[in-house]
Amino acid sequence: MTNEIAQYFFFKLSEDIYAIEASSVGEMLTYQEYTKVPMMPPYIKGVTNIRGNIITVIDLLQRLGLGEVNINKKTSFVIIDKIALIIDEVHEVNTIAVEDIKSTLDFGFKIEPRFVKNMAKYHDDYIAILNFDEILKLSEISKIEGTL
Repeated sequence: MTNEIAQYFFFKLSEDIYAIEASSVGEMLTYQEYTKVPMMPPYIKGVTNIRGNIITVIDLLQRLGLGEVNINKKTSFVIIDKIALIIDEVHEVNTIAVEDIKSTLDFGFKIEPRFVKNMAKYHDDYIAILNFDEILKLSEISKIEGTL
């Protein structure tokens, strides 16, 4: 019997570690300045140019309703679906055994349960594997601030 494993990208937001499927990550970059765009939700910080492509910049901590990322030397961009997510710190890329991934509950999270895809055992603790289909839902992030 073989143990199936999947590769995940682990990162810090505030003091917590979160994970996403490594295959979802286009690339990781050092934080860079961006141009603010008016009338956007507060978590959409603006746009930046990455190798000739205009990329939307989102503060992931703010999108999850947990405050704002404090920019420092470890702050990074994670590129997913042509969106740059500001995170506090890249932690590591590592594997998780499939049997260590569990379904989520609808309560007990610091963030909205819809933003959590699964829970995973990681270094004797459970962390949230984020659901970027919900976090980056175009119908929500494309709304102009102050409109219905």
